[in-house]
Amino acid sequence: MLYEKVKKTVADHSMLEKGDTVICAVSGGADSMCLLTLMLRLSKEMELKVAAANLNHSLRGAEGDGDSQFVETVCEIMGVPFYGKKLDIAAIARARGQSVEEAGRDERYKFFDELSAKLGGAKIATGHNLSDNAETIIFRLARGSGAKGLCGIRYKRGNIIRPLLDSTRKEIEAYLVENAVMWREDSTNSQLRYSRNKIRHTVIPRLEEIQPSAVEKIVSCGRSIAEDEEYLSSLADKLLTSAYVDEDEYSSSAILAAPPPIARRAAARLLEDWGARDITQDKIMAFLDLCTKPSGKRMDLNGDAYALRSFYTVVKQSRRKEKGFSYTIKPGQKVRHDNWEVSITITDEPPRVRDGSVAVFDPNQLFGRFTVRSREDGDKIKLRGGGSKKLKELFIEQKIPQSMRSAVPVVVKGDEVLFVPPYRKSPRYEPPPDAKSFLVIEYKEVLP
Repeated sequence: MLYEKVKKTVADHSMLEKGDTVICAVSGGADSMCLLTLMLRLSKEMELKVAAANLNHSLRGAEGDGDSQFVETVCEIMGVPFYGKKLDIAAIARARGQSVEEAGRDERYKFFDELSAKLGGAKIATGHNLSDNAETIIFRLARGSGAKGLCGIRYKRGNIIRPLLDSTRKEIEAYLVENAVMWREDSTNSQLRYSRNKIRHTVIPRLEEIQPSAVEKIVSCGRSIAEDEEYLSSLADKLLTSAYVDEDEYSSSAILAAPPPIARRAAARLLEDWGARDITQDKIMAFLDLCTKPSGKRMDLNGDAYALRSFYTVVKQSRRKEKGFSYTIKPGQKVRHDNWEVSITITDEPPRVRDGSVAVFDPNQLFGRFTVRSREDGDKIKLRGGGSKKLKELFIEQKIPQSMRSAVPVVVKGDEVLFVPPYRKSPRYEPPPDAKSFLVIEYKEVLP
């Protein structure tokens, strides 16, 4: 009996507790009408408060409006609180540069989350079933998803629950007929121009000719993969903890040294955390390949960010222009920025220069105001013996990660770079042997 199967699924996966409020996502189709009917029945045993939510995507004109009206009418008859919303999903998708499916999914769950908060943290129940799960696994397999994608649909995700996930579409429709529950058929479900419909109407029936229980077998395989994935993912988490260097920066050698199954999962986790789109096995392997590339190579993640190979690490970088800084300073003053400060003084005592944190110049050649700023394109510093070096080349030689280069202070007079502490000073304007005074620029690291 379907009700007993669903009740077992809810109990086995701790989906609901006595007294919970549960919002059923109801489109008017067979799965969602079955879900609503079963949750109402279960509410009598578990003292649940049941509500229904319907989002009209404005994609099917009068048919979609009719579905929403049908759900609202049914809820009124059943005494179920109804929450409806209508959006132009096609317009939203165009504005965001998303597919209609992506935009629809995002807006649907946003709507559900808003309702959940409004109703005091209610659970959100969706009508995904066993057949949907098998179709999802086949679809992801064909797209080249990694093992995580082949796990299929989860029973729970946050406050989202899927009570029908152990039940097939045939069982659901039989239950509705047996209990005289009406539903509406979405006309697009039969259109083979959609990939999922091709799988549902052509691939699954052919597989069932080979193996009558193909749907159950595919999902069972996915659940076995999910158990393996959970264990291997825990090892990948430990790998990322040990490979961590700084925010959004990880040791590429540590990732590559791990066994391939762990390295692949660590790569997938980083891609997901860094907002990569469409994480397939090909993209995971491309990320691991990036870890072997020379410094400066990059891999696109999305429209806002990319992954960068930077010496011994791989780091997420924003496409937004790095925010620079610029301070005016004159002798007798100092400036502080983040974890460093730069001071300029004039003294008649010859300074002791122990390392690259101090630069000494002739105050008779340099006077007035100076600027301490972040690097700029084309910056160069003079070299002893003639010629000059681009700061970009200097930073590469010093193995300064690209993510940190804009934080390095550059002391300039006019357009001329005098000092890049603690890495290089210009040989120009040095005090003569008989100097009586000295202009000292000193760099210190300080606590932020």
